[in-house]
Amino acid sequence: MSNKSQKTLQPDELSKRIFERLVPLDKMSFLERYAMFMGKAQIVEMGMKRVLRERYGVEEIALERMTLGQVVTRLEANGVRKDFIELLKILVTYRNDLAHNFLRGNATGKSLVGPEFEHLSEKQLRHALYSVEELIQVHDHLEEHGLW
Repeated sequence: MSNKSQKTLQPDELSKRIFERLVPLDKMSFLERYAMFMGKAQIVEMGMKRVLRERYGVEEIALERMTLGQVVTRLEANGVRKDFIELLKILVTYRNDLAHNFLRGNATGKSLVGPEFEHLSEKQLRHALYSVEELIQVHDHLEEHGLW
């Protein structure tokens, strides 16, 4: 196997890693999975702020006030890989929606439609969890192989 192929994360391997990390979450309640997503998104935000501080010299005081979206914009301006930036942008969309609208929308939907509405919320939450896990796996792969 060539060195280049060892550094390539194949889609099937990526999916396998992501689903392995999602399986334990399936045993959690809806709100626990929601909290897991929000916590993981926060960890990603902190990690990306660290990248800005350590690789690009952004001062800590400036980082404290930055939102995840602003962090992504700054990373993009500094030339971080476009494919990784796209994953971050997807995460920002999920994070913003889940932070600002998700629980209210779920409660409203359940009050209007009934408990079966939660199925739609579960689906959206599952996609968000997949997104954050995908980002973490790709980040770790890029870091491990110095592919930034």
